[in-house]
Amino acid sequence: MNDNYIETTAVFGEVKKYVLSKDFKFGSLTNVFGRTTVDFCNADINGAVVLNCTQLFGEIRIKAPANWHVVSEGFNIFMAVDDKRRNPMVSIDTNKTLVLRGGGAFGAIKIIDCFN
Repeated sequence: MNDNYIETTAVFGEVKKYVLSKDFKFGSLTNVFGRTTVDFCNADINGAVVLNCTQLFGEIRIKAPANWHVVSEGFNIFMAVDDKRRNPMVSIDTNKTLVLRGGGAFGAIKIIDCFN
């Protein structure tokens, strides 16, 4: 795989991934009873980019720039997808859309800003 794609798996553990690509294309995250953190703070995307997320009994944290548009299209069972990036001074760029697909149960996906 090159820098434009990521694939992570965490089972009863933790994975931290820093994405540096200036043309990120696709990612796949699998997390079972663990935590996965993906940091896009030094990355860039063009258009809509899909991040497939499979989550069971754990947490996925996505650090994303405040101007990215993040959309959840997955299914959730006793799970929350929470975008905690709240900055009224930053306008959302819909040409930079991160689409979260997949699903999960008994866990959380948190989208946080680059300063956390």
